[in-house]
Amino acid sequence: MAAHPWIARLRARIGDGAEAGVPHAGLEALAARVCAARRPLIVAGSGVVDGDAVPGLRALAAEARIGVYNTWRAKGVLPWDSDYHLGTVGLQEHDLELCGLPAYDLVVVTGLDDGELALPGGLPLVECPVGELEILAVRCAGRDGPEAVEAPLRESLAVVVQRAWGGATPPLAPTLITRQYALLLGERGMVAADAGLAGFYLARTFPTLRPRSVVLPAVARPGFAAEQVAARREAEPGLPALAVVDGSRPDDATAAVVAAAAERGIAVPVVCWSPDGPRVGIEDHLHDIRKAVASTAPEVVAVGFDAGQLRDLEAVAGHISVW
Repeated sequence: MAAHPWIARLRARIGDGAEAGVPHAGLEALAARVCAARRPLIVAGSGVVDGDAVPGLRALAAEARIGVYNTWRAKGVLPWDSDYHLGTVGLQEHDLELCGLPAYDLVVVTGLDDGELALPGGLPLVECPVGELEILAVRCAGRDGPEAVEAPLRESLAVVVQRAWGGATPPLAPTLITRQYALLLGERGMVAADAGLAGFYLARTFPTLRPRSVVLPAVARPGFAAEQVAARREAEPGLPALAVVDGSRPDDATAAVVAAAAERGIAVPVVCWSPDGPRVGIEDHLHDIRKAVASTAPEVVAVGFDAGQLRDLEAVAGHISVW
């Protein structure tokens, strides 16, 4: 296997004796445990993104051949199509049970903020600071144990998620909508959502390639999605971006953020999801989305969705537990 692109640079740092690159005793002990583990796992939280440690996490997963579960606030730390991306956890009540955590002989936790994910007791947990992920990747390169990439949670949910991709007529399946948003917005685009059902579907099923392509709140706060899109579009004018909220129209907080942004010349497109929304096909909905994203004035797009798909997801992983 070819070395990850960060490995040569880090090996040079360690070889030169640079202070930041010299592993301390605790890190060496952690590396020894990871290398000795037969079935290790990584659980990554939003601190990996906030600490700009995504390259280190990706290097560790690839070099040590270890799968990664991420929280909903850390979507994109690994691309959705990576062999080492096992899925997003912390959204439904049976997520962790379906992950089969007791079967792992080591669980490396990194970047979890307080309250972000409650792991069950009795697990062989070790913590790696996000700033040491790259160095740990060097120390664990070529781990002798078997590749640890089983993804029972993702595979269980995929049956429900993918079954809906073929239906383009109303009412639209939420998992079809999220997939089409990803294709429309592209690798550069972003979508933000308030806490709620639309936010849950984006967290559960939006295929991410990079961090911050899906932005979700730690706690419920109306207006969050519109604020995030306004801030990103102010920094990157013309960015393909959407603010997604529940309901037939924007709530007061969202409307206020959109109006304030418009006064500064920033258009915030808002998409309102409701089971009672307009019954349009996927092509008509995407036409409206393209128009809203390209507009220099704020536009609101409403869409109806199939509320029944939630029952299918809950049959697999239980009730929604996030927010």
